[in-house]
Amino acid sequence: MSRNSRRYRREAAAAAATAANDPADFERRTGEEQLTILEALIEEARASTYEAINSHHRDFLSIRLHGQDPLDEVATLNEKYGLVQSTIDPSACKSIERLDTVGRGLRAIVRLAKIHANLKDIDDQILHGDVAVAASSIAEIGEFLSELEDDSPLLVDAQAVDLLQMQYLKKRSALKAELDYLMAEMYQINDAGSSVVEMVVSYCVMSNYDDVPYENPVTLGDLFFALTNLDLYRDKMDVLADALIRRWFIPLLRNPNESLAVTKVRLFATMNIGAYTASASNRSTVDEAGVTQSSCVLVRDKWSTVLDFIRDEMFHDVSIDEDHTVVYEYLGSKLWTALCPLLHESLLVPLVPADIDAIGDTQHMVPLLELEERWLELGLIAADQQSIKDSIRALLQTYVSKRRRDLLTTVASILATDDANTVVVGGGGPVTDMLCDYAFSSGGKKGASAKGGKGALAGAGFDEDCDSSLAFPRCSISVHAQTLVEFARETIGFTASSDEEAKTAALYFHAVRDAFALYRCLMPCQWSAALLADPKRAFVMFNDCEFICHHLSTLGFRYQDKWPHVLRASATFVDVISAYRTLSKACLSPLLARLRTQIAKALGSSEWLQPRWLSSIVGSGDALDRCYEACEAQLALACGIIGQVAHVGATHLPRSMYLRVMGLLADVAVGHVTRRLEEIGSASDFTARALVRLTTPIVALRDWFRPTPSSHFASLNDGAAHRGSLISKHCKEWDAFQIQISRLDKMASHISTIV
Repeated sequence: MSRNSRRYRREAAAAAATAANDPADFERRTGEEQLTILEALIEEARASTYEAINSHHRDFLSIRLHGQDPLDEVATLNEKYGLVQSTIDPSACKSIERLDTVGRGLRAIVRLAKIHANLKDIDDQILHGDVAVAASSIAEIGEFLSELEDDSPLLVDAQAVDLLQMQYLKKRSALKAELDYLMAEMYQINDAGSSVVEMVVSYCVMSNYDDVPYENPVTLGDLFFALTNLDLYRDKMDVLADALIRRWFIPLLRNPNESLAVTKVRLFATMNIGAYTASASNRSTVDEAGVTQSSCVLVRDKWSTVLDFIRDEMFHDVSIDEDHTVVYEYLGSKLWTALCPLLHESLLVPLVPADIDAIGDTQHMVPLLELEERWLELGLIAADQQSIKDSIRALLQTYVSKRRRDLLTTVASILATDDANTVVVGGGGPVTDMLCDYAFSSGGKKGASAKGGKGALAGAGFDEDCDSSLAFPRCSISVHAQTLVEFARETIGFTASSDEEAKTAALYFHAVRDAFALYRCLMPCQWSAALLADPKRAFVMFNDCEFICHHLSTLGFRYQDKWPHVLRASATFVDVISAYRTLSKACLSPLLARLRTQIAKALGSSEWLQPRWLSSIVGSGDALDRCYEACEAQLALACGIIGQVAHVGATHLPRSMYLRVMGLLADVAVGHVTRRLEEIGSASDFTARALVRLTTPIVALRDWFRPTPSSHFASLNDGAAHRGSLISKHCKEWDAFQIQISRLDKMASHISTIV
């Protein structure tokens, strides 16, 4: 440092000392001199502030240097800064830049000094019970620290800011712990595991956790002020709201006869529930069927008592309209948001009349309106939160919503039952297929079908593969699917036959769509394990999906002319069919894949291709017999699996789907045997006859592809030929198998002729 620089700093320091002691001397100087002196004074204030911060807040110091509070010293610099601003020539750019730098540095030092001063006093404020003042100090410190984060490191020492930030977090945590203690003391809930629940609200707290008396007792207003400044009121009000809902509002809603008592003294108030219940009969709950106007009156009166306790005692001597509106409104909104749906479902909906003609009479709902008005009068809710009034005004939609809920509840309860019973539908089944009549009644075809022809054969179940009518094939469906379709038809029929407005009809329409969605959601989950292991369950669910699709295809069209005009273009269920088609495939495909795998494993590695099968040497009879028995057992096991599925499928599946399933399963065994036979070139007559006898179970699979009993083939001699044509159609390996069997027959017969 040069000699001139040192002389300049000494002169500035001397001038600063003179100006600090003699304000008149500072005013007589020029603007540049004042600015130089102010810079020196700020440096001194910065040093003293850092010294005070380090001496008071560093934990490792054993000696605490309690010097002069830097805030008083810094406060005098603001006056000098204002004087310099009025003295500096605005046209002097360099002086203006220096002044701006000095101003930013001064503001940073002021924030540091204020943070230090506030932090020093917080512990004493908490100890004396001045939690509101302490909360204000904590909030102010937080704002100052956020402003210091934007300042340049050249203006403030980062270590000092970090030290203050750490102390700020400690003081805030200490104050939060004190507020938690005060909250627990002022709002005590005592239940002790009994049926009696009591809330004691203390208007003030005299001592802290260690029983040290406060100099200033903490009131409810002080507590709310501190919670609001620290932005902690939401968590506290959530706890209070949850306690009030679970311990008072819901029990009184379920049992309006429950006793409720409020007592008040000078320093606290008490509200208890269940203390004076006379007998067990008073504890009986009110179900939906027992909701009357008198029960609504009881709920209104008991809830109003709780609301008055909230307003007058829980916020005792608190000016709701001026001081703590945010806290009060938040608690009210939290309570109403949770309780309004309960009121709607437990009281309003049961009061909706079952007869649509009686909807105009809302006299029995007046207590609910009065209860909602009480919430509004106490300021717990706003005018735009009156959901009960809006629901009563739109009572027609509430009526339909109730009907819709009842419908879906009934459907869900039926679908959730473990009912494995089935019913036969379609064809000549005991349940009439409504769409059969609908198909035959179009264009006068009913009489023509009765005389004969393709339509008559299809209705009799002759060959469902060729069926082109809307008749549903004969099969077994579950009681769940039957009930679902009946509910849908009854609900849509009621909507189409009534004179209700379009919105009402639309709600019924969507209720039916939701009922169909319930089946797709519940049934696959309910029978997930059985669908993979039990062929009957998989077949029945497949039939259910097809039966539902069958009705969905025309369900909307049949009532289209009777529906309101706005629904005629959009009221359809055709778009739901694809989802049920996907579900039907998902129900059946895993089972069929598992069965095909079982059949392939049952066949294993058949041994008829071993050399001894191609030899007729005398003396190898024992080995030949053992090999024959092993192959015969494998074929019997594979065909037995197919036969078991055939028994179940013939009973439950439609004829066309039964043939397709049998074709898929038989194709595994037939294809396996065919490929083995193709690998055999020539064989002796003995081997050929043995192979023909061995494949008898495969040939017998043709019997499972028999025509229906009502078919005219049942009385003809060529029924076997028809069975052969059916298995050829559905089993792609059957023709190749027949070729191999014919080849073996020729080999055996040719050798026999020679002999």
